Amino acid sequence: MIAKVLHVPCVIILCSLLAACGNPNQRLDEYVFYDGPEFKLKVVRSYRNIPFNYLGEHAVVMCQSENTAEFPAHDQQDAGWRMLGSGSGQGSKNAEEAAAAVKNDYQVLDEHTLIAKTSVFNISFDACGHFINWDPSRLPPSMMNPVQKPDSCAPNGPVDCRYYDFEGERAPRYEQIRVTGKGQVGFTASSKTFKGVTLLSVQTSNNGAVWHVETAVSDKQGLTPGTIRSLSVQSLEKELDNTSLVSWFETVLPPRSVVIWPGVLSRCGERRDTGEQTSSTPCAEIHFNDIEGNSGTLYIVMDMGSEGSPGKVSFHSGVYNSGGESRPIDSLAGLHEILIAGTK
Repeated sequence: MIAKVLHVPCVIILCSLLAACGNPNQRLDEYVFYDGPEFKLKVVRSYRNIPFNYLGEHAVVMCQSENTAEFPAHDQQDAGWRMLGSGSGQGSKNAEEAAAAVKNDYQVLDEHTLIAKTSVFNISFDACGHFINWDPSRLPPSMMNPVQKPDSCAPNGPVDCRYYDFEGERAPRYEQIRVTGKGQVGFTASSKTFKGVTLLSVQTSNNGAVWHVETAVSDKQGLTPGTIRSLSVQSLEKELDNTSLVSWFETVLPPRSVVIWPGVLSRCGERRDTGEQTSSTPCAEIHFNDIEGNSGTLYIVMDMGSEGSPGKVSFHSGVYNSGGESRPIDSLAGLHEILIAGTK
């Protein structure tokens, strides 16, 4: 008898949870905050009641155009609309008020071009049909001042916490946005999470196939933007074509890669072929990574002239990291071969 009595509260709680799970979203209202000739933007406000997850008003931003007509409906997306982002609508009286709190994160540049600025920079050139994005969490760990994360976060736990570093006052600021053509965009990014730099200059000229990141530093001895990017790969290896280093990267790297160009010279790493330490040699340390998590670093020896222009340059060394293994890079051509082998 006592055992049966003890089970009654558990049954009541279980029934309540099942009822909540059966209808986790109660739609409240919606508000269109942009109605243009090619696309619309609206906020849908709902009351979410998800056990152990979220309780309260929730605001979802969606976009509609002829290019979203085939998008299906799901619990946070209306049919024919594309979900762009979501956030708390706590305390909002209606959808119009919720829209006022989030609409500054969405910038309409022209009839077809929309920018969504959340933790990630997103831009669409075809009225929300497709988006390309630049993700600050893909910067090398050496450029980050991370926050302390719960034990449940990867790699120790199952939770993806990569954006914990960009919440609240650490949220990235995307400014000086310029679009010079379809698929061509540049902007500056700043955040308290970035370490050792005052500002990042980010751009792509090929619709996000490769993003280029230049680091701006307060040091007066910093490199002039474009100094390294414009180097001829033929000056590094005579067997290669006479093209710029930036163009070479765009040719050999897989889609959605990121290249981080240094703002100052560092010191060369250890040569893998000889084990020789050359710590006194000035090098440009170029990082790159792809969407699959593979990454690498190249060291380019640079003797700077008296006027800040590069003098003699040469390839020094490099390393490529893939699948938990590191492989030495002995030349630009060698890196190209590694990348080609990885796509087979």
